[in-house]
Amino acid sequence: ALQEKKIAKIAEEIASRKGVKLVLLAGPSSSGKTTSCKRLSIQLAVNGLKPLQISLDDYFVDREKTPKDASGEYDYESIYALDLDLINEQFNALFRGEEVELPKYDFQSGKSKKSGNKLKMNDNNVLVVEGIHALNPELTAHIPQEQIFRVYASALTTILLDNHNYIPTTDNRLLRRIIRDYKYRGVSAQETIHRWPSVRAGENKWIFPFQENADAMLKYGDVFMSWL
Repeated sequence: ALQEKKIAKIAEEIASRKGVKLVLLAGPSSSGKTTSCKRLSIQLAVNGLKPLQISLDDYFVDREKTPKDASGEYDYESIYALDLDLINEQFNALFRGEEVELPKYDFQSGKSKKSGNKLKMNDNNVLVVEGIHALNPELTAHIPQEQIFRVYASALTTILLDNHNYIPTTDNRLLRRIIRDYKYRGVSAQETIHRWPSVRAGENKWIFPFQENADAMLKYGDVFMSWL
C-alpha cells in the first residue's frame, strides 16, 4: 500500500507539471522497472493522462554493431548499444504529433525489426519509457528538458530466509535476471551468470552515476516469486 501511494504521488507530480511529454524510468538490471512502469502508467491514467509505454530494450542496434568491451565481448550495458539517433528522432516526431512505427529487437537473432506497432500522440498522451539508460543525458540530448520527468527505481529489498540468513539484493536481481533471460530472451542461466560481472560493471559506469538526475526516487521491493 505504501508503495502504491508513492507511485500515485509521483503520478500526481507529473500531471501537475504542464508541458511534460516524456517520463523516463531507470534503474539497475532486474530492479523492477517494467513492473514500476506499468503501475505508474495506471496512476497517470487516474490523473487524466493517457500513457504510452516504450521499452528501450527495443532500441538496441543490430548485434554486429554493438560495441565491445576490453575482453572483446559485446558490451550490451553500454549506452552505445542503443540507437540513440533513432530514439531522439522518433520521440521528437511523436511530440510533433507525427505517427511512428516502433522497432522491435529480436534477442535471439540479434536484429532490430519493424514491430508493426505504430504510435501517435495526442494532447493528453505522455510517453513512459523504461530502461537502464533512461536517466543518461546522452539518451535525450536533442529533447527539450522541460518536457522530461525522470524517475529512478532502486532495488533495495532483500529476501529473508529466516531470522539470520537472507539473499542480498544483488543476488536477488541475478535470480530475477536468470528467469527473465531464459523465458523471454532465450538465454541460458549459464550465459546470464557469465555476463553478470559485465552487467555489474556497466551499472557502476552507466547507471548509478546518473541516479541523482532523477526528479523522483522509487524504492522498489516486489516478491521474487512473482517471476515464477
